[in-house]
Amino acid sequence: MPRRAQQQIATGDLEGARAALEGERQRNPRSVDVRVALGETYYRIARDALDRGEPEARYLAFLEHSVEEFVVAVEIDPRDERPHFYLAMIDTYRGDLRNALRGFDNARRLRPTGVAYTNIAEIFIYMGRIEKAYHWNELGLKERAPYSAILFNEMLLAWKEGRVAEARRTFADLRDHYPEAVGTINVAPLPEAPRRFEQFAGYCCQSPACGPYMEEACGALGLEVRNRNLSAEGVLQELRIEMERTRRLKEVYRQHKELDIEIEDPEPAAVGR
Repeated sequence: MPRRAQQQIATGDLEGARAALEGERQRNPRSVDVRVALGETYYRIARDALDRGEPEARYLAFLEHSVEEFVVAVEIDPRDERPHFYLAMIDTYRGDLRNALRGFDNARRLRPTGVAYTNIAEIFIYMGRIEKAYHWNELGLKERAPYSAILFNEMLLAWKEGRVAEARRTFADLRDHYPEAVGTINVAPLPEAPRRFEQFAGYCCQSPACGPYMEEACGALGLEVRNRNLSAEGVLQELRIEMERTRRLKEVYRQHKELDIEIEDPEPAAVGR
């Protein structure tokens, strides 16, 4: 990825990063790095559009652009786990946790790092499947996931289970030693780094990628939850995008059966253990 685009993404200049990456894509259309970076940029533009109340059509257009980049990245290199990770992030934002679980498990199959396990644990927290969340977080620890990822899930688990004092203590540990872990939600940077647990919780509850899955926990703190607001046609368009994504990925992995990737099964047996 061009250094300038990296800097623009880091500073939130998404339109600048978009222009730089689109130029780089034209020069290097088979670069998976460029495709993934552009897919993330498009996703963040789409998300910002919906979160800020901009026209729904802008959200849907950039969502489709984002998914297209990630699918093309898979078509170029079916063994790269990053597109599956980002597609799972999109599913989390869209409220489709079962497909998000499948996507994170595909990423784990392709590259079984420790953080791949903690990503799955986080989804199980959002699903309310607490025993599985603990199990997968422990697997992440055994597979040497970054300790910040382990602590982040422990904070969410404590909050989810009503142990708010413990959640506060864990947040303080993250804030003091791993501030980057509480500086983003669903790969999107927060407006400012939270200094208190309640501030982080407020960001979570106001994010469609977090709040709807922590509704009871948000309510216990007196925080309102923000849900996505799409028209019926918008929901249908998201479904069309998802169906086309599934069709193309299924074709890729039909030709690469040795990779053992699940495209249609919403909850792979490996994750269900």
